[in-house]
Amino acid sequence: MSAQETVLTKSLDGILTRRKQSGFPLLAIDGPFVSPTPDFFSNDYLSLSTSPLLRELFLSKTLSAPRLFGSTGCRLATGNSEGYRALEERLAHFFQSPDALLCTSGCVANEVFWSTVPQPGDVLIFDQLVHSSIREGVRLSHIPKDKQYKFRHNSVTAFKQCLEDVLEKHNKQIVQGSGTVFVAVESLYSMDGDFSPLEDIVRTVEELVPKGHAHIFIDEAHTSGVFGPDGRGYVALLGLKGRIHTMMHTLGKAWGHRGAVLLTLPTVHKYLVNYAKAFGYTTAMAHMDIHVINSCLDIISGPKGQELRNKLSHIVQYARTHLGNALRPFPAQIITLALVDSDRAAAQRSAELKLCSPVIPLCSHLPGC
Repeated sequence: MSAQETVLTKSLDGILTRRKQSGFPLLAIDGPFVSPTPDFFSNDYLSLSTSPLLRELFLSKTLSAPRLFGSTGCRLATGNSEGYRALEERLAHFFQSPDALLCTSGCVANEVFWSTVPQPGDVLIFDQLVHSSIREGVRLSHIPKDKQYKFRHNSVTAFKQCLEDVLEKHNKQIVQGSGTVFVAVESLYSMDGDFSPLEDIVRTVEELVPKGHAHIFIDEAHTSGVFGPDGRGYVALLGLKGRIHTMMHTLGKAWGHRGAVLLTLPTVHKYLVNYAKAFGYTTAMAHMDIHVINSCLDIISGPKGQELRNKLSHIVQYARTHLGNALRPFPAQIITLALVDSDRAAAQRSAELKLCSPVIPLCSHLPGC
């Protein structure tokens, strides 16, 4: 055993070797990934990260800014300023939410919420394909595994049956007690590229769960800036304002930068500030980030933002049409352009709203894929 090799490194190397032998790629970050070819792979949907207009707006804001670099600490210590709260208030107003809390990433935002807000006695129902960061937050939460229930992806029928079973099983805690039913879904699923049947899910919750005993959480990572009036997202597009309790919007996808914002109730905001470890112990975003996000919001909420959304929609429809034509010679049993929808009503509703997902999966149906 060499000086640099230990029992631990030998064990880890063995795991990596077995991963490679199993057909999984060994990932590395040794070189640059920027390519001069057209961007079909990133989630910079509106191309704001390379926008000359965004650069110009940012530079104009920073020329007179007293501070740019670092934040010197977490928000509860020295890492706060008027700029942070002003941006949160601006985001809350833009998304028409009672309150907003900035986080350093979407993953952190999901962990902040789910590891902190649910209380002992609460239960969770979630779509089986929700993001792993939601699952990780739940793992750290007060909700035990026997009170976590998943339903078949995007199936309203499966969701309703699951909710009815949960209410029957936990009648004492929920219906007769002070427990809460948490529901976790995404607006647009990042791997399958399909939209949540959110209207039906919300309607089902309101019909079955006693008033005040439900909390609906939606991850809008892949719809923020892209859909809805002024790019406010899927909830705004569907007109569900006031019926969703917490939304999470990332600022590192269509927004072209980084960070995230939790849009929620003032009491939840206050509770997170006081009890969320992932928020309280994390160094705040640099002052520079505040100026970038404000500049991004200037674009997304204005005429240029709508122009970029229209351009994205055109590109997506063009890509889908030509990919569909290119795949036509191949049998559907081998490869298709999209998954078979698990709920036809959801697919029909997406068609009615003329929703065109920027996530386009090529689905292989070969054995073992």
